[in-house]
Amino acid sequence: MSAPGEKPNRDAVASAPAPGPSLSALRLILWTAALLAVAAAVAGACTLVGVIGLSDLTWEIWASRALRMLTAGIVGAALAAGGLALQGLLRNPLAEPYILGISSGAGVGVLLGLALAGWWAAPAWASTPVLAFAGATCSCLAVYLVAQRNGRVDPYSLILSGVIVNTFNGALMLAGNLYIDRYRIADFAYWAMGQLPDATPTSLLAVCGACVAAGWAVLLISSPAYNVLGLGDDVAASSGVSVHRLRLVTFGAVGVMTAAAVALAGPIGFLGLIVPHICRMIFGPDHRLGMIVAPLGGAIFLMIAETLCRTVGPAVGISRVPVGILTALCGGPFFIFLLRTRFRGAGQ
Repeated sequence: MSAPGEKPNRDAVASAPAPGPSLSALRLILWTAALLAVAAAVAGACTLVGVIGLSDLTWEIWASRALRMLTAGIVGAALAAGGLALQGLLRNPLAEPYILGISSGAGVGVLLGLALAGWWAAPAWASTPVLAFAGATCSCLAVYLVAQRNGRVDPYSLILSGVIVNTFNGALMLAGNLYIDRYRIADFAYWAMGQLPDATPTSLLAVCGACVAAGWAVLLISSPAYNVLGLGDDVAASSGVSVHRLRLVTFGAVGVMTAAAVALAGPIGFLGLIVPHICRMIFGPDHRLGMIVAPLGGAIFLMIAETLCRTVGPAVGISRVPVGILTALCGGPFFIFLLRTRFRGAGQ
């Protein structure tokens, strides 16, 4: 606050948070979510009627679909929680888990396994999810090593390190394409689109689910500190928050969660960017509540998207549409809408 008779600080006024979206925008969001839920329910009902009509309703079918929905829930929750944590940690509304180079690191791991498959017999454990998890984890470590200075990590160096590692991983993937035949390249391209597999090993699902649950617990415990960090590093430090420790713990938790998500479903973009914004618009900026609502929203979002992909696929002449394509097609325009709403509110 300024003293009586003192002119207000223009910089402080300019940096004040923009007003929230209008009521019509919130209604549009709610109506869109309701329509998607109805579409998913109708698609599921049609599928159930078709299965019953064929008299082939078995426990194997239900178990496969239940595991696929469980996988979608785990992946969606991991990406949404990670996106919310990074946006609060870096104070950057454009931050998302893949900005840390995790998806590109997973791609390098998978492509390296495909390239070496022509030279040596890979062991049974060296499957695509395992290679993706290993590549994503190594990429996280590389980003941290590049970003840290004297044991400290600041938000700007973390983002720049993610961009550098992403670029380097992209070059490695382009070079790896030279040593892989076209059939394996097709498999890699399909994986890179982001898709939920028809069958996920229960052991892999259990390990990745445990990683996501542990990471989410860490972020939930740290959520009050994100509210204080939004006031600035100095205010957070004076309030007893160890900013360096918070960044290190958050970076590690988000890295493990995103690596598990990529191992299960490949790179799925925009989910970790859009869902936290929607939750923040509806429920407010409190990270303590957001860290509970965002994972639920991400899980529901990806479940609905997966159902729509398997319903729309046969209508367009293919078996199914990769869910990563749908999230990108829907997330891009919707995020532009959010940005325009934010800027319009700031200009009023």
